[in-house]
Amino acid sequence: MACEISIIVPAYKVENYLNKCIDSILGQTFKDFELILVNDGSPDHCREICDEYATMDQRVKVIHKENGGLSSARNAGLKIAKGKYIAFVDSDDYIHFKMYEVLYSSAKQNSSDIVICDYLKVKEGEVINSNESNLRYKEEHYTNIEALNELYGNKGVKFVVVWNKLFKRHLFDNLEFEENKIHEDEFIAHQLLYKSSKVTYIPIQLHFYLQRKNSITQAGFCIKQLDFIIAYKERVKFFMKINQYDLQKKAEYCYIPLFFKYYYKAKNEVPNSNKELKRLKSEFCLSLFSFLKNPYFIKKEKIGWFIFTINSSLFENLVQKRLSNPS
Repeated sequence: MACEISIIVPAYKVENYLNKCIDSILGQTFKDFELILVNDGSPDHCREICDEYATMDQRVKVIHKENGGLSSARNAGLKIAKGKYIAFVDSDDYIHFKMYEVLYSSAKQNSSDIVICDYLKVKEGEVINSNESNLRYKEEHYTNIEALNELYGNKGVKFVVVWNKLFKRHLFDNLEFEENKIHEDEFIAHQLLYKSSKVTYIPIQLHFYLQRKNSITQAGFCIKQLDFIIAYKERVKFFMKINQYDLQKKAEYCYIPLFFKYYYKAKNEVPNSNKELKRLKSEFCLSLFSFLKNPYFIKKEKIGWFIFTINSSLFENLVQKRLSNPS
């Protein structure tokens, strides 16, 4: 049955958090939604929790699938979603009881393709009043290009993550989350923003982002963390493809320092990373000519890139420390 919003919640090893997440969604003042719970092959009791809610509320739909990761679970939810709008909530987070009333109302009144709210980081065990009803705010509106520029402003993260947003369904036509990657939102955020005619930002904290000690974002460095710089490079290519020169140079300005930080972190901390680092270095070298034309970097940095392409160890020993601690 059609509805206004499809809310997709992937679940994997979150039995201690899932009830609070689901309850915060089912308790919304906005009622015309379906809740798609995607049990991503979780080995704990997530399966039983999902099935129990499906028997309690007809708006709850459940998918059980083999473990494929967060992107795979979100894509599975998108395939069966019936809503005119799409939303995502991570299963260890929870939301304000008026979140979707506020986002939906704004989307309809402003004909916005994406509506974004602020979020609040919450520590485990911290008590937050998620039923505060005195919500005052002034909306901010952006074109797609203005929204893309916000990726490099002080709202950057808020414009990247998908779980603080309401999307018109058509934005996901011929577009899905890239699977077998972490930092998955970084791969898709710019594409969704570009497809939008109007983006609205609401500066109130309606999403509560739990800071788990054992979450992926809190884990130690591993080879998969290199997905972060891969996503940043994909964004550079995207802006080049759509002929947005200024955005391309801003993306390069973020990508290049991050590239060196993660390259040497992997080189020094991750065994057997040489093959992946060789591939990343080769791609960096292929883009060097474009990087050299970037006006945001100084001459000393650009000389350092030449040294890196010739000898990465020499760059690390002779240049990297100077760039990190300029005189």
